[in-house]
Amino acid sequence: MKLLIIMLFSAMTLTASAKNYYLSNAGNDANAGTSSAAAWQTLAKLSAQTLAAGDTVFLRRGDTFRGTLTVAQSGTAAAPIVLTAYGTGEKPIISGAEQVKNWTLNGSMYQASVSTNVLNFFVNDKEQILARYPNERQYLSLDSATQSSLTDAALSALPTNYVTGSKLCIHTAQWCWEKTGVASYSAGKISHTQPTQISAIAGYGYFLYDNFNLLDTTNEWHYDAPSKMLSYKSPSSINPNTANAEVTVSGAGVQLSGAAKYIVVDNITFEKQYQAGVVLDSNGSNIRVSNCNFHRQYKYGVELKGRKNTVEYSYFREVDGIGVIKDNGASDEIRYNTFRNIGQFRNSGIGLQVNLSAIMIAYRDSSYIHHNNIDSAGYCGISADGKYNLIERNIVSHAMLLNNDGAALKSFGDVSQYNTFRNNFVSYSDGNTEGTRNGSFLTPGIYFDFKVNNSTIHENTIFNHTAKGIFQNSGNQNNTITKNVIFGSNYCLDLNGTQSQDRAITGEVVKQNVFLASDANSYVIKQTDYTNAFNQGVLDSNYYLQPYNPSRYAQRYKDNVPTSYTFAAWQATGNDKRSKSSFVTLSSGTNPFRLYMNQTDSVATVRLGDTLFLDLDSVTVCEKIILQPYTSRVLVTTTRKCPNTTAVHDIVVTEKQLLVYPTIATDEITVQMGEKDALVSAYRVYDITGRVLNVSATGERGSMLVLDVSGLRHGVYFIQITDTTNTTRMVKFIKGF
Repeated sequence: MKLLIIMLFSAMTLTASAKNYYLSNAGNDANAGTSSAAAWQTLAKLSAQTLAAGDTVFLRRGDTFRGTLTVAQSGTAAAPIVLTAYGTGEKPIISGAEQVKNWTLNGSMYQASVSTNVLNFFVNDKEQILARYPNERQYLSLDSATQSSLTDAALSALPTNYVTGSKLCIHTAQWCWEKTGVASYSAGKISHTQPTQISAIAGYGYFLYDNFNLLDTTNEWHYDAPSKMLSYKSPSSINPNTANAEVTVSGAGVQLSGAAKYIVVDNITFEKQYQAGVVLDSNGSNIRVSNCNFHRQYKYGVELKGRKNTVEYSYFREVDGIGVIKDNGASDEIRYNTFRNIGQFRNSGIGLQVNLSAIMIAYRDSSYIHHNNIDSAGYCGISADGKYNLIERNIVSHAMLLNNDGAALKSFGDVSQYNTFRNNFVSYSDGNTEGTRNGSFLTPGIYFDFKVNNSTIHENTIFNHTAKGIFQNSGNQNNTITKNVIFGSNYCLDLNGTQSQDRAITGEVVKQNVFLASDANSYVIKQTDYTNAFNQGVLDSNYYLQPYNPSRYAQRYKDNVPTSYTFAAWQATGNDKRSKSSFVTLSSGTNPFRLYMNQTDSVATVRLGDTLFLDLDSVTVCEKIILQPYTSRVLVTTTRKCPNTTAVHDIVVTEKQLLVYPTIATDEITVQMGEKDALVSAYRVYDITGRVLNVSATGERGSMLVLDVSGLRHGVYFIQITDTTNTTRMVKFIKGF
C-alpha cells in the first residue's frame, strides 16, 4: 500500500509540474511560450527548450512552421511528451520547404537565386521533374554494364555535356531502378561515381538527369549549387512569381534523437522533407505517431527505428521513396493508415533495391501491420522481411506501378521466417515492364522470394490481378498456403523450384484454397523442380477451377520443357486427391463466377436477391450468405430463380452489429444496422476530440443511413447511432482525400 501511495504521489507530482508550450505564426520567440496569448513563433525556439515528462507542445491549426523540431528528451508511460495541435482549422504544417521569390524570365526559362542547397522543387504543391534525357517515360538502352560502369555506343551521338556532370538512373534489374552519377565519360562508356548494387542487364533502360544542359521541356528544373541558381522551364500557364514555388531544404520534420521514449506526435501535417516527416533514432522506443498527414517527402514519410513504436490513423500521399520504413529495432505496429501514390518517380527516394514501397520492414522482427489501405505504389504495397511479422487485414491495390519483379505483399530471404500474411485483399498489381529487355516475369499478388521458410499465407483474396496469384520461389521450405481465394490469374499458384538457390522447395502445405484461372490460356498451378522429383509438399483439398480449357489445369517444367495436365492427370501424379475441379465448362468471354467480399471488421450478411446460385460443391445457395471479417466467397450464378424469395441485393451485418462502408470514405458513408426490424432514430458524428459535427443525411431507408462526409477534413471520426429500441452504438470511420 505504501508503494502504491508513493507511485500515485509521483504521478501526481509529474502531472502538476508538466508544462504546455504554444507555437503560432503570429507569436514571438521573446514570449514566454506557455500560453496561446504568449506563443513562440519558430521550431528553433522550441528545439532549444528542454522538455520533460508530461509536457505538451501545441502548434496552432492553420499555421505553417518551417524547419526541423528536434526532441531529445523522454516522457514516461504515464506522462508522455505530446506534440499536437490547438485552435480550429486544418492541421498545423511542419514544412521542410522554403518559398522561392523574385524569379527572372531568361529566354524560355525562369531563374531565381536560392542560397540554401535545393533538395527538391514544387510548384503549387506539385513535384516538378529534375531535368533529364530522354524526357519522361523514355529511356536509353545500355549495351553492357558492371556495378561500376555502363557502356552504350549510342551515347557517342549525344553532346558530351549531356553526359558529363549528369546523374544516372539505371534499371539494373526488373525490381529496381538504382541511382548513381557520372564520374567520367569516354567513347560511349560511363564510369559511376558509386557502384550500383546490381550489374545491369544488357538492353535494360537508363536515363541521365540533374544536368542544366538537359533542361529542355516544361516542368523540368535544375539547381546549380556553385552559382546558387535555380532554373525552371515553366508551363505557359504558370508564372512562378505568382505561384507557390517551394524548394525542399530540411531533412526531417520532427527528429526524435538519442534515446527519446514515450513521445506522442498527433494531428500534425508534415510535408516536403528530404529525409522523412518523422525520424526516430535507433535507441528510441514507445513513440506514437497518430492522426498525422505525410505529403511529398523525398525519402520516407516515417523512418522507424528502435522498439515498440506505433504509426496509426495517418495519411501518406506522394511520398517519393517509402511511406513507412522499419530499418532498425523490432516490435512496431503500423495500423489503420492510408497510402496514396507512393513512389512516383524512378529517380527519387533512396534509389536502391527496396525503393518505392508503401510499407517496408527491412529485416526486422515482430512487427504488426494491419488495417492499412494502400492504393498506388511504385514497388511493393507491403514488403516484410524478418521474423515473426504479422500482416493482416490490409487492402492493397495498384502496387508495382514502376517495377516488374515484386508483389503487392512480399517477403524475401532465408532470414524471413514465421511471418504470417492473412486476411488481406490484393488487386490490380500486375507490374510494369518499361525499360526492360525481356519483361517476361509475371508479377504475383503475394510473393515469398528465395528461401522464405516456416511462414503462412492464409485466407487472403487476390482479384482483378491477372498476372500471377501466389508465387513460391526457389529454396522456400515449410510454408503453409491455406484458404486463399485467387479469383482469376494466369497462374494461380507457382511453385518455382529451380536450381538458382541450390535448395529444393520442400515441406509446402497447400490446402483448402480456391484457384480460378483467368481464361483458356491460363493454368491453375505451375510447378518447376530442378531435381525432377516434384516432391514439394502436400497439395490437397483445394478447388481448382479451369472451366475454359480442361487440358490446362497444371503445368510442370522438367529440364525447361513444359507439360500440361488435365485435372485427372494431375491427380494421377499423387497431388490433390481430395481436391475438386470446376463443374462447369465455359467458352472464352463468359464468366458466371461471382466474388463476394467483406472488407470490414464486422460479420456481414450479403443478400443475393432472387437469383439461384451454386457454391463450388454445386450446392444451391439462395437469398444470402454470411461472410466473416476480411474474407470472400466464390459463387456460380445460374439462370434459375430461388423459390419464394423477394430479397434485394444488399449488405447488412449480423445481430447487434453496425457495418460502415466504404472503410475509408471520400464523399459519402453508409451505416447499416443488423437487426431485422431496427430503424435509425438518431445519429451523431464526432471528431477525435469528441466534438459533435454537423453532418447531414443524404439518404435513409429502414436500417440504412447514408451520410454526406465530403465536408469533413481528413482524419478519424465516430458515428453514434440510436435505434428505435433506444439502443446506442458507436463505430469509427476514416475520412480520406
